[in-house]
Amino acid sequence: MKQAILTLLIFTLTACGNDQSPDPAPTAPAAASDTAASEGPQVPAIVEFVWHQKADGFTDDALWSHADYWSNVAGEADWGLMVAAVMTPRIETENFDFLWVMAWPSQEARNNAWADWGANHEPAWLELTQNTFTYSAEHAYGFAPAPGRQATAPNTSGSSVVEFLFCGYNEGKGEADRQAFEALHAAYMDAYEAEVGATSYWWTAMTPLFELPNQNTPDYMWTNFWATDAEREAGYAAYADAPHAAKALEDATCQEPAVFDSRVIYTPQT
Repeated sequence: MKQAILTLLIFTLTACGNDQSPDPAPTAPAAASDTAASEGPQVPAIVEFVWHQKADGFTDDALWSHADYWSNVAGEADWGLMVAAVMTPRIETENFDFLWVMAWPSQEARNNAWADWGANHEPAWLELTQNTFTYSAEHAYGFAPAPGRQATAPNTSGSSVVEFLFCGYNEGKGEADRQAFEALHAAYMDAYEAEVGATSYWWTAMTPLFELPNQNTPDYMWTNFWATDAEREAGYAAYADAPHAAKALEDATCQEPAVFDSRVIYTPQT
């Protein structure tokens, strides 16, 4: 399972696709209601990760220039996109060099955006980016995120350290056990931050909206976010002695963390 999931790897974009718009994603849970959103950040219905490969003419400057172009397209098209980011792995992967990540408020918004992209924007995009990177809409993977615990000191830098762990429930365990762990983890973070102060750390557990062959689909993807490596390292050092850490091992078997550097490329203009 671990090897298959690592091959998939893989989070928070319609700048992707081949000659056809991707098929609609499997039905995702409804987005948070207006009442829930008023009490905290709205939780996306779908977070979509799209594989990208570097071309021979790739440079960081070209990537960010193209990302700015794409952001303007997304804003003018008014797709309802909540946020978009480019995530780059810190280890080499066989299937992609970076991920283009999009968070959608609903499946309908996601499907409409992809349709508009394919009909009105993709040809110009492919010509613009052909020497910089390539991608295929066949490798767009959607997840439904759970709320998680939000950061007490939100990261406003636009850059972050993101960590993915693909997990499968152990025999006799399930979503209720994960939710119980999350409650313990939230209480632990409250106590930890009472000592060290507010942090940028937050997490979400995402359920895949796709199936992998040979029953290799993970039950969920635990995703951690920090503003800096120093904060991540301090957090792990403290967590090693946390009394609830053993429960995570009892409830699920997870792959080793995959660490990415993330840079926000789009947020809605207010």
